Amino acid sequence: MSAAKVVRPASDWLHVSCRHCGRDEAWSLEQAQVQLGEFEGWSLEVGNNDGQPSQLWKRYEFANFEGVKLALHGVMHLADDEDHHPEASFSYNWLEVSWSTHSAGGISDNDWACAAKLDDALRHVG
Repeated sequence: MSAAKVVRPASDWLHVSCRHCGRDEAWSLEQAQVQLGEFEGWSLEVGNNDGQPSQLWKRYEFANFEGVKLALHGVMHLADDEDHHPEASFSYNWLEVSWSTHSAGGISDNDWACAAKLDDALRHVG
């Protein structure tokens, strides 16, 4: 893990662009838990082998499948814009999105930026 990370309000991450990350750029569990406090509804998944956060994920709920389709469209545009691609699963009225930076071996600044941007993009999708 690299040096201490700067915890920011979720709105500050809207101005961060994704970039290539190396292994030394993954957030430690302690750092990620502090940053997570700025992200409503998001959770960490901890890796089995090293006890470090492996994914940042959230489940969005919608009134119907139309909301899911709009949200999924937003996820795809964000992934293309940032060249950072999440895992996603969905059903009739929900969408679950997981961000992880494989090159960093866990959660990086890219994941926090994309989580903030996705929340911002989906704030009016019902």
